[in-house]
Amino acid sequence: MQIRRIVTGHDEQGNSVFVSDDYTPRAQSFASIPGHAMAQLWTTSANPVLLEQERDPTLDYASLIPPQGGTSIAVFDFPPDTVMQNLVDGVKAFEELSAALPGLIETFEPENPGMHTTATIDYGIILEGEMWLELDNGQSRLVKAGEIVIQNGTRHAWRNKSERIARALFVMIGTSRPEKQAV
Repeated sequence: MQIRRIVTGHDEQGNSVFVSDDYTPRAQSFASIPGHAMAQLWTTSANPVLLEQERDPTLDYASLIPPQGGTSIAVFDFPPDTVMQNLVDGVKAFEELSAALPGLIETFEPENPGMHTTATIDYGIILEGEMWLELDNGQSRLVKAGEIVIQNGTRHAWRNKSERIARALFVMIGTSRPEKQAV
């Protein structure tokens, strides 16, 4: 996956400048899962500061999940479920996903494929195609291109029941889990 990313910043005099215009460096097309890909476009810490000219924060953080108060923006291509459910080499697919999706892959439940929970508020925007958002209570909603989901740290899975690749953009904001109240 190649996503062009234009980054602006400031020069030594405080003037606006283009810092970079290139493909995002943290991107992966998964050879073992045809049509599945991701690209992390940017990330910020909990207390972001304006960009230092020579620093690319996507290369500074191992995890795709941002820290509390931090952000991460990423694009994902989801192949049809028929591809995801019929992997040629599941071990190789898991190895590829683990290497490219640190922090995120650990949130997935092996016994419930696709289900996961993250300590984030996500703004999910379907850019192309359509996806089904499934919640842990079995309810699901069809989300089409141009539609947006606000995901509040709930247990969920994304399903592509169509026959074409769907592309989604996610802005993740790191949160803390609320403490359980004693009753």
